[in-house]
Amino acid sequence: MVVSTGKATGRPPVVVLPGAGLSAATVLAAVGAVARTHRVFVPDLPGEPGLSTSRRPRRRRLHAYGGWLDEMLPQLTDKPVILAGHSLGAGIALACTPSERITGLVLLNPAGIVPVKRSLELTKLRAASVRHTLRTNSDRILTYLSAPRFMPDDDVIDWFSMATQYRFLGTLPRPLPARDLRRWARGVPIIVATGEQDTLFPPGRLRGPVRALLAADVQVLPRCGHLTLREFPGALTRLVESWAPTQRPGTGATPVQKCPSGGVGRGSTAGDARYLRRAPKPTDRL
Repeated sequence: MVVSTGKATGRPPVVVLPGAGLSAATVLAAVGAVARTHRVFVPDLPGEPGLSTSRRPRRRRLHAYGGWLDEMLPQLTDKPVILAGHSLGAGIALACTPSERITGLVLLNPAGIVPVKRSLELTKLRAASVRHTLRTNSDRILTYLSAPRFMPDDDVIDWFSMATQYRFLGTLPRPLPARDLRRWARGVPIIVATGEQDTLFPPGRLRGPVRALLAADVQVLPRCGHLTLREFPGALTRLVESWAPTQRPGTGATPVQKCPSGGVGRGSTAGDARYLRRAPKPTDRL
């Protein structure tokens, strides 16, 4: 299933690839902001909660996702697109084949470059959520993934609780081989950003490999954690708008402003909430 929104404006369409455990339904605030100036397509990822297939690739996971994206892009539009991926979605963007169909990459809290930063706390939280699919366990995991000032809203907690109940939540895949990442350094402009307080892919963990393999710099989003599309929906728009066809990898981009304090707290946009309430529960268990 693919959500499409926005009108053709003469600017490149944007394909937004959500992170693990998320879907088009959970990133509507971020997508709506980008859709003011771009045509936007948001596919639900195979094997992740949403309206796509419930089967995720079992081997060479990122490469399989990359092949899926290669096949899907020409079905979405005949124009070159900006690929904007968050977490797992960023890894999928990097795993697809560089071509004239892709005119830029925007990678938020990206998987696929370095291993996930593991911790005993996260291991315990995940184990507890698998044993007991309680709402409080989902709240704790989301709180761990978010910056301290952000409180996960009720809609995304309910979404993750449902995903855990139906065994949708998996682990992030291993990084792509260096040769696959280096393909992008010779091609399109790349913007990489992560949260200042991202517990999975902190800036210091990404900075060296991103420079060495992608010839790009890492922008730091102040007061943001790993769930940037929920914590600071406007970040995606600012990063996309900072992209320009003449920008080369490694030249940097317009700095992103701090997460607005007004965006922190319980409750999401009304449109987001309506969509989440309508989203059907998956019927296919993994």
